[in-house]
Amino acid sequence: MSEHDPLDRLLREDAARKLDDEGFTARVMASLPLPRTARTGWFKPALVLGSTLLGSVLAMVFAPAGTSLAQGFIDLTRSHALTSSALTGIAICAGLWISAIVLAAEID
Repeated sequence: MSEHDPLDRLLREDAARKLDDEGFTARVMASLPLPRTARTGWFKPALVLGSTLLGSVLAMVFAPAGTSLAQGFIDLTRSHALTSSALTGIAICAGLWISAIVLAAEID
C-alpha cells in the first residue's frame, strides 16, 4: 500500500490511537512471574567460577609427575614453553582468562 492510500492512512491512524484498558495491562504485567535472569542472576557466574576452579584443580592433579606450577611459570619466563609444567600453567591461565571474559560479557 502506498502512503496516499486512504485505507492505509485509516489503519495507521487507528493503530496510533491509545486505548483505555482501565488498568488491565498493568494488572496482567504485575501478575506475571519475574524473568528467570532476575531470579537466578547469581547462578551463571557461580557456575563459571566453579567450573574454572574444578578445571584448575584437575589440571594440577593430572599434570605429569614431578612438575610444579611455579616451575612452569619459570620455564615460561625462560622461553621453555613446551615443558609439561609450562603447559599446565598455560592451561590454568587460559581457563581463568576464559571465565573472566564470560563474566565480563554477562549483561543483566
